[in-house]
Amino acid sequence: MRRFKKSSALLLSMLLLLSLFGCGAKPADSGHRYQEVYTQESVRLAADANGTFRILKINDTHLRNGVCENDEKTLAELKTILDHTSCDLIVMDGDLVEGTTSDKTYDKYQAAAKFSELMESYETPWTFAPGNNDGEKDGSNEDLIAYLLQYPHFLAGNTEGIRGAMQFFIDVESTDGELLHTVAILDSLARKIQSIGPYDSIKENQIEWLMQGVNERKVPVSVFFHMPTPAFETAYKAGTAYGGFPFCNEYPVGDIKGNQLFDDKTAENPYIALISAGHVHSDNLAYLYNNRWYQLSSLSGYGAIGSDNTSPACTLTAVHCLADSRESMYTFEKVSANDFA
Repeated sequence: MRRFKKSSALLLSMLLLLSLFGCGAKPADSGHRYQEVYTQESVRLAADANGTFRILKINDTHLRNGVCENDEKTLAELKTILDHTSCDLIVMDGDLVEGTTSDKTYDKYQAAAKFSELMESYETPWTFAPGNNDGEKDGSNEDLIAYLLQYPHFLAGNTEGIRGAMQFFIDVESTDGELLHTVAILDSLARKIQSIGPYDSIKENQIEWLMQGVNERKVPVSVFFHMPTPAFETAYKAGTAYGGFPFCNEYPVGDIKGNQLFDDKTAENPYIALISAGHVHSDNLAYLYNNRWYQLSSLSGYGAIGSDNTSPACTLTAVHCLADSRESMYTFEKVSANDFA
């Protein structure tokens, strides 16, 4: 282990300042390097015999160290949900860990390990779309993803030259190998100035990457990223609600205005069937607008602001790949540990 001498009060002050902005601790070493995401093989998963593919979505757990009271409660309830919920893919849709915190017990990689070990115990493929908090302290999104690469069922990928830490497709095929659907994982970025600046937004080269992949596949696609776009509010006001699912009495403010670029450039694409986000810490909603579903999930952890008002839950999305309309292509269900009490 390398040791450093205390050289001056100025140096100590600088280190303290760095730690406040997410640079004070060395990322845990899993033996993997972020560059490995560029070499990950393409992923193909199978729908069932009826053409149904089930995705369990978790977001906004805001874990601090994996062992504090809130984290233990969050992980215990996630275990209850996973024990009772059959799915083909788990998507951790951002803010796995807390970002800017002065909590001295904060341990980003211990929290990630506790979460990952729970996921691995089910041997179900799982992945991660970075949230705005995940790279704000003790390492970047790239560092966290490199750490997660040690887990055998963790899926990851990216294309060099594209902004963001995670962009890849998970193709869903029939039992005889026909491509039926695809899932796109996208990084919606974090802040323009780490920890303190305004929210950043999805960039043009990310959108171009998405559109190229979608148009090549020519099948419906479900897109998952963390921070919603302005079109979510439009869908809420002008779209058709999914029966029984939207629990919000009013649309929660939280769209990232810069994501208007994403809305503008994808609005007419005939293949994008679902855009699913989190971030807002509200309850659930799902609306069909312009022949596309916009689905916003509730928070999933007791470490998230708002958990006193909205009970943590997950979203189970069943994709009916053989459906003859967008309206019937998806089934949405809010799933909480209370459902199995």
